[in-house]
Amino acid sequence: MESISLDGAVSFITGAGSGMGESIARELAGRGGHVILADIEKEAADRVAQDILTRGGAAVAMKVDVADPEDVQVAADEVFMRHGRLDVLVNNAGVSMRPPRAVWDASIADFGWMMKVNYFGVVHGILSFLPRMRAQGTRGHIVNTSSFVTLDDVPGFGMYTASKAAVDGISEVLRAELEDQGDPIGVTVLYPGMVTTRIATSERLRNESERSETRGVKPYERVRPLAVYEEAIEPALVGPMVIEAIEQNAPYCLTHPAPVETLNRRLRDYLAAARDVRLA
Repeated sequence: MESISLDGAVSFITGAGSGMGESIARELAGRGGHVILADIEKEAADRVAQDILTRGGAAVAMKVDVADPEDVQVAADEVFMRHGRLDVLVNNAGVSMRPPRAVWDASIADFGWMMKVNYFGVVHGILSFLPRMRAQGTRGHIVNTSSFVTLDDVPGFGMYTASKAAVDGISEVLRAELEDQGDPIGVTVLYPGMVTTRIATSERLRNESERSETRGVKPYERVRPLAVYEEAIEPALVGPMVIEAIEQNAPYCLTHPAPVETLNRRLRDYLAAARDVRLA
């Protein structure tokens, strides 16, 4: 697949009002692209867009709730009406909950909200934008934000891990399908470790009665020591990593050293569990 040119590229980034989404949007704008900053908190996206414009870039903010398929579809329609195309889709918006909790101490509503935003937010982006990106027939790219928690075993984050593992699954198959059909669209899964974003305060976006602090959720009592990827980095460091991954059409982008011990152990366990009944 030919390399993608980001100069003049039209990009749509969710969760772009702060954190990693902001960093990615700023880097894309810095490469000469036109960025659409989507965020459920539009005032935050407005702030970033205005700063990009002040610095000579091209940016516009949109209020988008990625958990609402109609909201994302309306945004996609507007993007294609204004620009006639989309080159880069970054499905980055996500939520988490504090305190961390054991799987058995979570509620159905907790699981539902996490999946609705973290997983279906990605699905809505794909369904609303990708068919028209494919019709363009030009080099494009999709970035879906997962998490380091899917690469390791992190007690207390079962719901978050489940929602992000679903992102991994759909991204892997999507990449294979696009390759199988000969579409010049790459797919990168972003695996952030600890990044100093506002995700820990995500429940500000929930109804007050559903918030963990209102319900007195029991915190998970962790025994395991912290891993290297739990050492926080600044969001500004993530944008350049993602741009490099897009330009190289890399399947993965990790912000911290990989949890090699866990990954190797999983591979050993898979291989040890495999049986070939054809040889019986």
